[in-house]
Amino acid sequence: MTYRIMVVDDEVKLCRNIAIKLERRGYKVDTAYDGKTAIGLSERTAYDAVILDYMLTDMTGLDVLQAIKQGHPSLLIFMLTAYGNVENAVMAMKLGAVDYLNKPIELKLLAEKIETALPLTGTDEVVGTISFVSDQMKQIREMLERVNQTEASILLLGESGVGKTALAKWIHQESHRSEHPFISLNCAAIPENLIESELFGYEKGAFTGAADTRIGKFEAANQGTIFLDEIGEMSLATQAKLLHVIEEKRIIRLGSHQERYVDVRIIAATNRNIGEFVRVGKFREDLYYRLNLVEIVIPPLRQRKEDIAVLVGQKLQDLNMKYGKSVTASEELKKAFESLPWQGNIRELFNVLERMHILKNTGHLHIGDLPNNLSVQADRKPLETPAGKLQDVLEEVEEKMIEDALIRSKGNQTKAADLLGISRNTLIHKMKKIKR
Repeated sequence: MTYRIMVVDDEVKLCRNIAIKLERRGYKVDTAYDGKTAIGLSERTAYDAVILDYMLTDMTGLDVLQAIKQGHPSLLIFMLTAYGNVENAVMAMKLGAVDYLNKPIELKLLAEKIETALPLTGTDEVVGTISFVSDQMKQIREMLERVNQTEASILLLGESGVGKTALAKWIHQESHRSEHPFISLNCAAIPENLIESELFGYEKGAFTGAADTRIGKFEAANQGTIFLDEIGEMSLATQAKLLHVIEEKRIIRLGSHQERYVDVRIIAATNRNIGEFVRVGKFREDLYYRLNLVEIVIPPLRQRKEDIAVLVGQKLQDLNMKYGKSVTASEELKKAFESLPWQGNIRELFNVLERMHILKNTGHLHIGDLPNNLSVQADRKPLETPAGKLQDVLEEVEEKMIEDALIRSKGNQTKAADLLGISRNTLIHKMKKIKR
């Protein structure tokens, strides 16, 4: 089960930090920076707990506590305050707060109190925005937890749509660089003549149209993380410059001779066979070994079908919040999803779910709600391997196809031959052979 929590504090940075901490633990979190917004959210959303500051800009936390408790008497409310005294604590507890914590609050302690009250007893685990139960993904998470407090660069490999970007964001959020920027660049989306300026920036007048000085992605990510997606599409010339930045930790903007120090962790990703690219000379071997100090291969969704049901539940919960609906997936549909190939992986699954969700106001989603192209695949039964000698099996299949073609053509031999892709004479010959 996934619990939903609201954090209410007029200190925006603290509010966000609490939310991030709880999201990493697997909770769904909403934030409000004043009492009016908090009361409004509580009326529209079913929360399991609220973390509430004592003093807000428009009213006191006790006012908010009373208003929320009127509509939700069993809701767990944790009070935070910088004005710690016995009278405030007693009043908050009388009004229904379950705990009263003084600021500055240690985030780890707060998270532990929430986990005690709302234990995540399910088997689902979360990396970033992706839920899973499969052993493959658990192993990936365990490996990343071992290396994430180091400075090691990480190379993420996997098909398009498996969640490489979500995983890169989680790596950053769980590292000691999480308070600093996470900057992403899709190398395949930037033309070759622009990628250098995107990465390293440029000075005013460096080229036609450079009206102002602009910093590049590396400077923007200083002290944080840069995510280079589709690194396999980068040209050899740009690869050489990237290697220099990794080795020297310095960049030079276009149109400048001044080196600038950058402290950046690099996460790279590709859906290409990067080892083969190295072998044939499309990717620099020295850069490859710099980028893959830790190499993670994310399996496609069809190889971890046990994750599909939890991903469906996660996405529908998010969509219900987004559109104010109550839609679930039937067990029949979940089984059908597990039979589909999902060539686009999680991205395709989520896209299909949102299309189905938009067309459904309430209740269960069923196989009949699938888009036509997928419903045909879901209905298709897996082929059974026939037993017997090859020639006998081929003759049996041929006979069945001819019978079906004749039924569909209502006995018209010319049309049946067209359906089979053979001449009418050939069809007649085969029909005579069958009769014998």
